[in-house]
Amino acid sequence: MKKILLPLAAIALAVTSCNTTPKYTVAGTVEGEQTGTVYILKRDAGVIDTLATAQITEGKFNIEGTVEDITSAYFAVEGKRGGVPVFLENKNFTVALNTENFGESKVEGTEIQTLANQFNVISNDLRKLQSDLYKEYSAASQAKDTAKMKEIETTFEEAAKVASAKEDELIKANPDSYVSAYIITTKMSGLDVEELTAKFNQLGEAAKATVPGQKIADRIAKLETVAIGKVAPDFTLATPEGDSLSMHSIKGKVKLIDFWASWCGPCRGENPNVVKIYEEFHPKGLEILSVSLDRDKDAWVKAIADDNLTWNHVSDLKFWDSEAAKLYAVNSIPHIVILDENNTIVAKNLRGDELKAKIAEMLQ
Repeated sequence: MKKILLPLAAIALAVTSCNTTPKYTVAGTVEGEQTGTVYILKRDAGVIDTLATAQITEGKFNIEGTVEDITSAYFAVEGKRGGVPVFLENKNFTVALNTENFGESKVEGTEIQTLANQFNVISNDLRKLQSDLYKEYSAASQAKDTAKMKEIETTFEEAAKVASAKEDELIKANPDSYVSAYIITTKMSGLDVEELTAKFNQLGEAAKATVPGQKIADRIAKLETVAIGKVAPDFTLATPEGDSLSMHSIKGKVKLIDFWASWCGPCRGENPNVVKIYEEFHPKGLEILSVSLDRDKDAWVKAIADDNLTWNHVSDLKFWDSEAAKLYAVNSIPHIVILDENNTIVAKNLRGDELKAKIAEMLQ
């Protein structure tokens, strides 16, 4: 058998080629931890994927890996709550993790990460204020000091507006950045189609083409199908008794689609108000279809009975994967959609006196 001998130059080229695959490197430290495991995790649609792991040795760790594109991920330490966000690229990073307070951790190495760090400062400051105010709010609630509660709510609302303005400044200054698109995705569940479209239009084409940019575009497309003025799309789900019930089959002068769940505290808190509205306006033509995001049928049925919800109910018991919730772009509950007798959407997410006034107006 003949041996095939490669010239030294070809061997060198082959070795060099093997080392040209783009990769990221992380040189990290973990304050207060001499051993353990560090993870780089990615969360997508509620599913957590492990991108890389490393062992901590004498408070230090090193990680290498490859990503196909900029990837939003976070560092986590085994046995510790919380994490530290990172926008992975095939570049070099330095990381200092503080497991006692992840907010004091540092991730550095790229222009994108620098911009992300600025956003994180804004978010962390607002989160800390919210945590501090919550303690005061709980104390005021226990004391039934409604004036103090209102004062605290106003303080947080003003702080949230300031934080939002700072985020808008970052986006306007960096319209083509991946991070600018990412910032918008963190807020989009609370925005209507007009607000989200306006923010999306602040982005450059490069940012619109990123993964978070496409998520915004997809969200806008979904919201447009269930925008005010559109005919509400029909859906069919199972009742507690196991029968099939379509939304369009329910006839009424005014119809509410109420997305809720037995495990949702704000939903259960709003139910007594909805019961009063139903009792007053059902004789005049109001119908309600409650769509539960429960997974446990027994808990769902018990909550219906406990809260005296005497109208139509359906669910596919798929939690946030509820087909109806996805159809209506529901990202938080309670979520109420108000329809007229032709199933045209006329309003969304009214509560209390506003909901009652709108129904009374439509039934005049």
